[in-house]
Order: sequence, then structure tokens, then C-alpha cells
Amino acid sequence: RDPERTDAARRYWLRHLVEGTINRIFHELLRLAPCEVTSGIGAALSPLAYWRYKDRKFARRIAQNLETLAPDLCETQEQHEASLKSWWRNIGRTLSEFSSVNRFWPEGRIIIEGHETLEAARASGAPLIFVSMHLATWEAIFAAVQQELAPPNIGPFQPEPNRFTNRIVYNSRKRRNHYLFPPGQRSAYRLHRLLTGGGAASMTIFIDEVRDNQIHLPLFGRKPPDKGNAVVAIKLANASGGTLVPLYLSRDKGARFRLHILPPIPKRPAPETPSPVPDTILKLNGIFEPLVLKNIREWYMLAELRLPKRKKS
Repeated sequence: RDPERTDAARRYWLRHLVEGTINRIFHELLRLAPCEVTSGIGAALSPLAYWRYKDRKFARRIAQNLETLAPDLCETQEQHEASLKSWWRNIGRTLSEFSSVNRFWPEGRIIIEGHETLEAARASGAPLIFVSMHLATWEAIFAAVQQELAPPNIGPFQPEPNRFTNRIVYNSRKRRNHYLFPPGQRSAYRLHRLLTGGGAASMTIFIDEVRDNQIHLPLFGRKPPDKGNAVVAIKLANASGGTLVPLYLSRDKGARFRLHILPPIPKRPAPETPSPVPDTILKLNGIFEPLVLKNIREWYMLAELRLPKRKKS
């Protein structure tokens, strides 16, 4: 008799079941295909997704955000349309490539830029806390760090609304012996214990997560957040003496990528003096905001960003 509970039950028992079954079949078939084929299928299906969702509220938000943040890519209607289709094409590739992401590193599909930076950070002996944004096929960052660069790797993740999708994600990470923690205070305690427990664990955390129906980083002229993944990363670095290492992924061509490892965030002169959270967030924003703007057609969170409405002149 409660319409909201009826809709929730219908979504849980019917829609999620159908969507989850289709996604599972599609995922398993793509796992068998070569990486370039998997990526190409995602690109080929992207025009269909663009056409299907173009009148949805989130799609209009993508178009508006792109026009606001990258006006040089949207000077004419044709340029705007081409940029939008490029964004959708990258997302199509990204979602399909999740099926083959565990093969990217073994097949040499990720080129490292800044390997000497990683070696220097590792030589310091402090726990490594990698901070990043959802650019290109971001799951490949998790895979590369766990498979080769700094295992064992831990971190938080945001569960999907669909329980079947969560199972796909969990199984993919399990194949590379990778476990990430759901959000919450208990997970924060576990992450701290693992970082400081002498097991040489590293952590990867994405600081452009969705929280309170909004993306809080990059700032794009807004106030710095006082909670969220960026705050968690900084506090864990302070508590563990860890080193914050920014990194991000960009797409070269097809299913080939470039992992950029950037210089660590400088620590305070006295090791026992914690880095102030607001200042460190501004430093992280100073690094990532220009990178997101430069690679905005590969930024997944463009769909979730809700910028303040512009005042009419």
C-alpha cells in the first residue's frame, strides 16, 4: 500500500534482477574477448546510449557542465555535439573495459610516467597513499597498483545500487587478490590499522567521489569540503606518517593508457606536525582541477557534478 516501498520492491526484485542478469552475461562474454575488441564494442555502442539518454536530466547536466567548464570545446553547436559524443564514447569504452581491466598491466597496455617519482616515494619507507580522480578507465589504476606497483593495495569504494553489479565488481577484484572496503567509520579504522601495521600496504583513494548527491572536488570555485575521501586520505596520511602521491590515468588510443605518477604532496618540516586538512585539499585541488579540465572528455564524474546556476546578466 506504500507506493515508495512498492517501487523499491519492484526495483529490487524485478529491474535489478533483469539488469543484473544481462550485465553478468555481457561481462562474461567480454572477458573472453581481446582487450581491443572489448573496448571497441563499448565505443560502438556509445551512440546508442547517447541517443537513448540524451533527454534525461543527467544527460542535460553533462552537456551543461561541459559547456560551462570547457567553453573552448563548445564554441559552436557542432563542437559541443562532438565533445559530448567523445565523452560518451570514452564512457562506453570504460564500462566495457571493466571486463578486461585485469589484463591491461600483464599485456603491457599501461605506460608509466613518473616511475622515478614512485621509487623515491617508496624509498622514504612511509606508507604510500595514492589519490586520484575518475579519469579514463580508472579501475586500471587499482589493478596496476595491486598487480605490480605497490601491492598489497587497499582502499575504500562506493558500492553500486544493484547487488548483481556489486558481485561482478567484487569477483573482478578477487581475481587479482584485491579487497576494498565499503564506506564507514569501521572501514576507516581498518584502513588505518593496515597502513600502520607493518605490512607495507599501500592505499588508493579517489577524491572526486559522489557524496550528498554532489561532487565536491575539484572545487571549480567552490568552498573546500570538510569531509569526504580527500579529508579521509589526509587524516590517514597524518595518522600513519604516510605520503600522499597524486596520480591519474589518461587514454592513449583504444585500450592503451598512460599512468601519470606526480610528485608527492610535501610534508610539514617536522614529521610529528600533521599537515592541515584545508591547506592540503587546496594543494590537491591545484593539481587535479587543471588535469580534469584538460581531460574533461574522459572524466566520468561530469555526470554527477552539480555546479551553481549562473546568474543572468
